[in-house]
Amino acid sequence: MIPALAQVYLPVLTTVVLSLWPAMPDPALLAAQVEQETCVSLTHRKCWNPRAELKTSREYGFGLGQLTVTKRFDNFKAARGWDKSLAGWQWEQRYDPQMQLRALVAYDRNLYRSVAFAASELDRYAFMFSAYNGGLGGVLKDRQLCKATFGCDPSRWVGHVELTSFRARTAVKGYGKSFFEINREYVHNIMVVRAPKYREAM
Repeated sequence: MIPALAQVYLPVLTTVVLSLWPAMPDPALLAAQVEQETCVSLTHRKCWNPRAELKTSREYGFGLGQLTVTKRFDNFKAARGWDKSLAGWQWEQRYDPQMQLRALVAYDRNLYRSVAFAASELDRYAFMFSAYNGGLGGVLKDRQLCKATFGCDPSRWVGHVELTSFRARTAVKGYGKSFFEINREYVHNIMVVRAPKYREAM
């Protein structure tokens, strides 16, 4: 099932990908990422909704890519440096779906370029999504741990870096899961669970 609002914003996403990342061969992955970021269920009012928001004591996230603002970092401000087309984006315009999708695509594109060490395209996308969710620094630390683990290939995700992490594995209050589980499920859900239906739709 393709969520109702996805029918509205998939054409916008397609246009943005062609503009910012025309070499991206599988834009369905980015559609799946929007679903992962916004859809508690496929019929929830926040699903594919530019006004979707997450508010906890730790963070505030908004939009189709759930740009996150915390006491430690502000990805809305950072986003204005991810691509020149985002330079003039103002806080009052944060619910603009095209700008939100531009931020998501530009950030993914930049992270993709940063994980060129991956053994394959699928590994590269997995590292990219893990970095989007938990930071590039987290991916690099996990790779170092993998490198120090017998039999672990730091250029591969599934069965390798996927299993080794410095992230805490105890559930976090307010989230119900550990940050390790959240990060690994994020990658799996996008690439394995959610993407196939969008390949048929795009």
